[in-house]
Amino acid sequence: MATIPPAFLDELRTRLDLSDVVGARVKLQRKGREWTACCPFHNEKTPSFYVNNEKGFYHCFGCGQHGDHIGFVMNHDGQTFIEAVETLAAQAGVDMPKADPDAARKAERAKGLKEAMVAAVKAYQDALTLPEGETARAYIDKRGLSPETVQHFGLGYSPDSRDWLFKKLIAQGFSAQVIIDAALAKAPEDGRPPFDMFRGRLMFPIWDRQGNPVAFGGRILGDGEPKYLNSPDTPIFHKGLLLYGHHLARKSAHDRGEILVVEGYMDAIALAQAGVDNAVAPLGTALTEDHLRLLWKMVPAPTVCLDGDAAGQRAARRTAERALPLLQAGKSVKFATLPDGQDPDDLLKHGGLRALQTVLSKSETLPAALWRWERMSMARNDAEQRAALWSRINSALKTVEDSSLNAALEADMVGRFEASFGHHPFRKNTGRQWQRGAGGGAGGGKGYRNPAATGLKRPGNDRVSALDTQALARRQYEVLFAVFLNHPDLLELYGENLATLTMLDVDLAQFRDALVQALFADVTLDSEHLGAHLSERGLDSMVERLTGFETQLHAGFAKPEARKDEVIEGLETLFAGFMHRDMQHELQVSRVALPAYAVSDDELKALHLRAKAYTDAKPSS
Repeated sequence: MATIPPAFLDELRTRLDLSDVVGARVKLQRKGREWTACCPFHNEKTPSFYVNNEKGFYHCFGCGQHGDHIGFVMNHDGQTFIEAVETLAAQAGVDMPKADPDAARKAERAKGLKEAMVAAVKAYQDALTLPEGETARAYIDKRGLSPETVQHFGLGYSPDSRDWLFKKLIAQGFSAQVIIDAALAKAPEDGRPPFDMFRGRLMFPIWDRQGNPVAFGGRILGDGEPKYLNSPDTPIFHKGLLLYGHHLARKSAHDRGEILVVEGYMDAIALAQAGVDNAVAPLGTALTEDHLRLLWKMVPAPTVCLDGDAAGQRAARRTAERALPLLQAGKSVKFATLPDGQDPDDLLKHGGLRALQTVLSKSETLPAALWRWERMSMARNDAEQRAALWSRINSALKTVEDSSLNAALEADMVGRFEASFGHHPFRKNTGRQWQRGAGGGAGGGKGYRNPAATGLKRPGNDRVSALDTQALARRQYEVLFAVFLNHPDLLELYGENLATLTMLDVDLAQFRDALVQALFADVTLDSEHLGAHLSERGLDSMVERLTGFETQLHAGFAKPEARKDEVIEGLETLFAGFMHRDMQHELQVSRVALPAYAVSDDELKALHLRAKAYTDAKPSS
């Protein structure tokens, strides 16, 4: 019988949910995190047959049948081992490995490599207690890791010696070739004796899904590069198929219904020590498609929790790009962004679990994160940039293979586009338009009609309610102005949105016009120059009030120190609320004006539909 490489079998199990394999042959019903059915291997009326995707096996409590993907196909379809693997390979869309006459020998070699890895873990752990391990112990103490955590993750130390581990393993009976094949040592091309792969580093064992050590990551403790060194791929280790800490986090992820994907080993370890033991990390690379499939076997929507700096956000975007073609109903990804300059360990030390929960509570869905990334990449807010924005989003959506999900995501993005810009991304804009140019001042410029000029008032006789509504609206506008005062560079991007807002309050309209005029006057958009521009127009007292504590108390995103993505998210929410309010007002005005101005039924209907769309999509502000 031909031997199939274990790595190929692991790939099949990663690519295929067991419930999909079984469900193609047996009618399954969802029961919590498992699937159940009447056993196909014996007659029964009450279901006792269970399928667990996370653990990758099925079990019948009635007849005792038990197995994995391959075992099920063999037993159910009456296929041989090779035939079952071929069937699963076809379902997974992968090619069968070519016949290898040396497969048996390679399997035996793999066994030897695993034994060498176990011996290396023990050797590194012992070295951590030796005098030469003092530097590593000092680093562990500095990071605040307890002895229990060190033991739990099997941390060790590789002495800064040319061949310390090589000689130790040779003395234990391992051949030089096995040590080299396990990537524990390297053989120089000039024929000199092999030297250790890891020297002078804190050692992190990397386990397969069964909890067997198959590789290492090593952090340098002195000067030198790279900071982290990881084992290369070997016959027993393929970094694109494994996640650091997977076998340790699996049960907790199952119980919590949540798994966190963090950037590195220390992030996962720090979280585990703090009680968050459902975190994993990629092995020195971005998340792969196989990583995502592995995560989805545990939870429907893993949370990618990466740094807020440019590198962290690039990694998050790469994850989104890889996830989009794989998305299915019930399988997605969430994104949580850490404060810039902080990793999970920093966050926990300064704010504890509460700070982490705050970050996780602000997790974004994949569509929300995609919209934010693309929106922030706009250099300005004009027709050309909006068209380019939609083109990028549309290109991303086209990669989603599930047609029904594709349609739902497009509708989501269309809603976000309309909330931001007041019109559909690929239909003619019939709403108010504002253009930056000569004679186009806000509130009274050519082509813009202020509804207040009609002399019509909003309907309603409840004076108290009206006063409350006006006070709330004024507060929201003041928060909006505070954002632009503290983040003036955003005026370039949101100037058009600002100019089209309806403000019946004279003071607010005057301040809004002054902000818009700064764009026409080519004022440098920083706090100093914008402040001088507003001061020339006698608005110092209002600037002082808007930048005071009371205004910013109502919205943290308005503060100068707020992260740019939080500021933009807050602005988007404000403008969506303003747009909804304005369209409701337009509808009311049109109803009152219908007899006098002969507003057509179609125009009135269009306004009603626009207002309803925003009511359904956004809460009233």
